[in-house]
Amino acid sequence: MFKKKNPHERATILHDLIADERKKRHTTTAVGNTAEGFSIVGTNEEYMRIEIRKALLDYEIIARSRDGNHAEENVMDEADERSLILIEIGASPAIFLDCEIKIKVSGIETQTEFSGKVSKNRKSL
Repeated sequence: MFKKKNPHERATILHDLIADERKKRHTTTAVGNTAEGFSIVGTNEEYMRIEIRKALLDYEIIARSRDGNHAEENVMDEADERSLILIEIGASPAIFLDCEIKIKVSGIETQTEFSGKVSKNRKSL
């Protein structure tokens, strides 16, 4: 069993590896810790950047990107698909209201701030 890393800190560390500053500003990296001892790493991009892939640890699982999902949603969906219990989640920027609601309803802990804003890419909640 590994010593779990703080998912907010881990998401920030992985996100900071993105070399392209423009892409770094327009993407999100999220990390979720599970009760089973795994961490799930996801982004809001179609494919996870090579910089992040290369930095993943043995116990970190890549969350498959789903069309239109935020990084946090990809992490939550991956946990569900693998029947893993997500206990905490963190993201590289503040979490939008869309995901805040899902996180709170699911009882998942987070140390990442909530933005209180609806994502501009979402038409409605």
